[in-house]
Amino acid sequence: MKLALVVGHRSSKKGAYGNMGISEYGFYTSFVNELVNRLNHEAFGHEYMVFYRKDDGGGGYSERMKDLHTRIDTWGAKVSISFHFNAAGDEAINGHEILYCSSKGHDLAVELDELFDAYLDNRDRNIKKRTKNQRGGGFLCRGKSTCILIEPFFSAWQNRFIEGGDMREPLKNALVDFISSLKI
Repeated sequence: MKLALVVGHRSSKKGAYGNMGISEYGFYTSFVNELVNRLNHEAFGHEYMVFYRKDDGGGGYSERMKDLHTRIDTWGAKVSISFHFNAAGDEAINGHEILYCSSKGHDLAVELDELFDAYLDNRDRNIKKRTKNQRGGGFLCRGKSTCILIEPFFSAWQNRFIEGGDMREPLKNALVDFISSLKI
């Protein structure tokens, strides 16, 4: 099976910044490549490709999402995961959530949420359905692949997820367990 791993945001608009000063785009550019290296080492029989939203070509969010999904669909991905974290400077706000649009996306979100509950030391903010006009819906409700969007932590807790942080490996472990179990 082909799995698209989508780094959230883009190089010119990097998304939220965490308490360690690292943007969503910067954090996941590194993290997703580490994840792919681990997945390739463990050899689950899936194919993985990392996708980025383009900076060039003009157009707004909708056009960039259309281009992204055209590339994902052309490659033939069955599942797409977009990587993000939530913005919040208050350490009292902590947790993980997974967004989805389709019924298959719901099933994947439930499965991954259970793994996040088991592996991550933060509050379960549950899975959340999105429509195409809601935050994240431009990614989730487009293309041929089953899409989910993960937000495993809030920016005030980034220090726990950076290299050397106590939650980086548990996050990778949850994702590896999830990806290894995919049967779509």
